[in-house]
Amino acid sequence: MPRSVVVVLWGVVAGVLGPVAIADEQAAVRPAHLAGSWYPGEPEVLAAELGRLLAADKPATLTEKPVALIAPHAGYRFSAPTAAAAYRCLRGHNYRRVIVLAFSHRAANTYAGVDVPDRLTAYQTPLGNVPIDRAACDALLSGPAFGAHPGIDQGEHSLELQLPFLQQVLGEFQLVPLLVGKMSDADCVEAAKAILPWIDDTTLLVASSDFTHYGPRFGYVPFKDDVARDLRALGEKAAAPILRCDYDGFAAHLAATQDTICGRGPIRLLLRVLSMRGGADGVRVGFDTSGNQTGDWANSVTYQALVLTRPAGTLGKAERGLLLGLARETVGAFLSERSTPNPDPSALLDKIQADGACFVTLQNHGRLRGCIGNMTARGPLYAAVIQNAVSACQDRRFISNPVTAAELDELDIEISYLTPMVRVASPDEIVVGRHGLLIALDGRRGVLLPQVAYERGWSREEFLAQTCRKAGLPLGAWKRPDAEIYSFAAEVFGEQ
Repeated sequence: MPRSVVVVLWGVVAGVLGPVAIADEQAAVRPAHLAGSWYPGEPEVLAAELGRLLAADKPATLTEKPVALIAPHAGYRFSAPTAAAAYRCLRGHNYRRVIVLAFSHRAANTYAGVDVPDRLTAYQTPLGNVPIDRAACDALLSGPAFGAHPGIDQGEHSLELQLPFLQQVLGEFQLVPLLVGKMSDADCVEAAKAILPWIDDTTLLVASSDFTHYGPRFGYVPFKDDVARDLRALGEKAAAPILRCDYDGFAAHLAATQDTICGRGPIRLLLRVLSMRGGADGVRVGFDTSGNQTGDWANSVTYQALVLTRPAGTLGKAERGLLLGLARETVGAFLSERSTPNPDPSALLDKIQADGACFVTLQNHGRLRGCIGNMTARGPLYAAVIQNAVSACQDRRFISNPVTAAELDELDIEISYLTPMVRVASPDEIVVGRHGLLIALDGRRGVLLPQVAYERGWSREEFLAQTCRKAGLPLGAWKRPDAEIYSFAAEVFGEQ
């Protein structure tokens, strides 16, 4: 049997070089530094407390499976009841991978990008070891936005305190532990692009964060009269853009209030990842403050629990499947010079017989080959899919290199089902990942679908500028008082 060894690494902890010992027996396991102090260290006691907390209240009613959550990480005495409100919502769902976005309280500002452990194979808690998804971690480490900083999480609690909850609710899963450092908006885009391939229907994103740290101890005293009331109001302002999955709105909140949200980095990265997947709908399921618990409002920390799901769609799986099949049949028939489909409306589901607007997009291994649609409904949705599928095969942008029957099997078809357009009163209403845009000015019109913005990680202003470019207008034309800006949502689904 192999002998146990101790690997000693030199790392930066709170800005000081020092040895970090990791016990190893064929594997490097990160020990449970805070067990017995910040949360119970005895397995039976910890499991019993978690069981009590998770059973305390009925979980929030969600229409979709959670894709992400934000939970606090203070000592369990203060934050565990609020965190449990989020973790309750995971019951009954299966997750094989959990990506935890956390940070180092002591060293988050000493490195750029995202820290990924390069040697660890597990995180230890009193409930057992949580295996690390080494394939995902090694792939991320090959990207420019990621790096290994041994010892950066020595004594750190922001990630560790999430793990017992995950173990209690999910049982077995693989962990991708990420500690977010200094990151620009562009860095968030690069990191999100690298994380996206590792997210599927059995992957959960968790951002670890407490919210407002109020009082002289934290150097943040924006109000003094009714602290309990104002902290709740500030918490609601912070939560509002998160619940819309509005990256720009959350950044604007931080800039306007200087809100002392310790996990702003993990939250920003979580919102960027979700916005680049088409957005999310959020529910706040828990709220508390340490001031409320202790009666001491001189210094108080706010705890919030937020759960995010994929946006609820109008069309179900059956309707989507029928429309994609109809689009595939239409493209095949047109490219083979056969008659396009003429389905019997009475045999179709009600929702696709109703009037609807849509775009049909053709791609060949990620290369655009055609995208045509109508912004307003001109008849039944199924008929719009047939018409736009034919038109996408004849997209004038590819007139010198049109799509052919020879590449039919290589084509991926995507449909964007559009909601009615709404005049935008303020650009702040636009959420990248949720909205598409139409800008009209001086007789010119430009339209961009939501996915054009979110797949590129554009900011709200970049989206507005690029829509102006599409209209043949100056990039800043959207700022003119006579510019008409309309938003719409798109329910995007495809064969991939």
